Amino acid sequence: MIIKTSSLGDIIHSFPAIEDIKKNYPESRVDFLVDSTFLSTAKLNQSIDNFFSISLRETKNQSFVKRLKNLNEEINVSFKNITYDFVIDFQGLMRTQIIGSKIKKISNSKNFIGYSFKSAKEGLLTFLYDKGINITKNEHAVMRMKKLAAESLNYELNKEHDYGFKQEGLDKKNKIIFVHGSSRRNKEYPLDYWKKLADHLNNFNLDICIPVHGENQLNYFKEINKINSRAFKLETDNFHKIKEEFDKCSFFIGVDTGLTHICAGLGLSGIFLFGPTDPSKVGPVFDHQRVIKKSEMTEINPSLIIEMLKEESFE
Repeated sequence: MIIKTSSLGDIIHSFPAIEDIKKNYPESRVDFLVDSTFLSTAKLNQSIDNFFSISLRETKNQSFVKRLKNLNEEINVSFKNITYDFVIDFQGLMRTQIIGSKIKKISNSKNFIGYSFKSAKEGLLTFLYDKGINITKNEHAVMRMKKLAAESLNYELNKEHDYGFKQEGLDKKNKIIFVHGSSRRNKEYPLDYWKKLADHLNNFNLDICIPVHGENQLNYFKEINKINSRAFKLETDNFHKIKEEFDKCSFFIGVDTGLTHICAGLGLSGIFLFGPTDPSKVGPVFDHQRVIKKSEMTEINPSLIIEMLKEESFE
């Protein structure tokens, strides 16, 4: 059992570790526990055998006592007839440490493993683990989970990264993705800058795929479409359809958000735009995916991106 409850990008980052487990133990059953909000994201990985979800974000406005009662009920229903050899906490938070210990108790599982006190994001309850593994917090998120899995299950670490996605259509040059939306406003790239990029792309035979979720992102799309009529919107309610559409594209420009990490996992070429977050911990892992990092997103001049685009062989 792998515990990784959130969020979208972090779940995508867990996929290479899942692939490593399956390659080293091809007959193993790998189950995955995730917050119900991100269940469709986890299901993008076809190497996972069974998915379990719990309602964490949906119940965040409830009292602590009621949330704990509901959590106990969900875990009892899901895991009372299952036994695991290993329960591994990829999240490293107090809530997942509690959840994992309850799963171990209810299911009579053998080993509950996670990050050590110094390595976990929240170390207070790491004593609940049967074993805590020391992995530096300065490591990239993908490598932290790969190392945790390798040391937990006693196999040699593989430094290559496989997200388990079929990488098809990488030679197509007729579609580029703009990933502009984020849950944090300080990670978003200014609309006027996106419009300058869209205007530059009028010089090429390119469609622009723009994921849209909610009114704000829809307005982004409408403004960009005024500048470049080949921009089209992609509804983000179905992650399998998102992946299918992204798979038809060959390049992306995106902020640090989950959809950009899906692009990266597909192996597309592209440019990550980073402001307040650290690309050494959550950025791309493939060499053909490039990064522009500034302290603020407004400091990333569109001319920097346009110069990088000139190196691409768009028709």
